Amino acid sequence: MARGVISRLAVLRETGTAGLWQHVQTAPLVGLVALELDQLSKLLVRETVQQGQAIPDDSAIRITHVVNPGILFGAPASPLVSLILPLGMILAVLAIYWRFQRSGSTLLNIGTGLFVGGTLGNLLDRIIFGHVTDFIEVVTFGGEVRTIFNLADVCIIAGIVILEIFLVRHILRLIRQKGLNYNPVKPVVAGFIRRRFPRQKK
Repeated sequence: MARGVISRLAVLRETGTAGLWQHVQTAPLVGLVALELDQLSKLLVRETVQQGQAIPDDSAIRITHVVNPGILFGAPASPLVSLILPLGMILAVLAIYWRFQRSGSTLLNIGTGLFVGGTLGNLLDRIIFGHVTDFIEVVTFGGEVRTIFNLADVCIIAGIVILEIFLVRHILRLIRQKGLNYNPVKPVVAGFIRRRFPRQKK
C-alpha cells in the first residue's frame, strides 16, 4: 500500500499542477461550489432584505426578496411535483454523466456539476422552508416584463446549455468517425434490448 501511495506521489510530482487537477473529481467539485454559493446568497438575502423589498427600487436589475412556491423561474407547480421533478432531472443528468464519463470531457463535468448543484440548492429550500428564495429581478420593456430568479436557476440553465453542447459535439464526432449514415441512438437502444432480453444459449 505504501509503495502505491509513493508511486502516485511520484506521478503527481512529474505531471505538476495539471496532473493534480486530473485527479480531482471535477463534477462533484463544481456541484459543491454551486450549491454553497447558492445557499450563501439566499441566506444573505433572507437576513438583510425584507420580503417584497427591492434594492435599488428603480433599477432594471435589482435585488428583490420574494418566495417562490413553484419551480424554475417562478413557474407554478404543486408541492409534490416541485419535489419529484427535480429529483427525476438529477437522476437523468447523472445517467448521462455515468454513460459518458470515460470521455473525460470538461464540458460534461462542468455541465453536470452546475446542474446538480443548482437543482439541489432549490430542492433544499423546498424541503427546509417549503418554498424557494428568489432575489435577482430583471425588469424590461418599461416595467411590463419582470423575471425573478436566483443563482441556482442560473446554474441549472447554464448546466443544461453546456450539457447540450457536449452531447451535440459528441454526436457530431461519432458521425464524422462512422459516416453520415451512422445513427447514434441505435447502439444505445440495441444495448438496452440485449441487456433487457438476453438471448438464451441453445
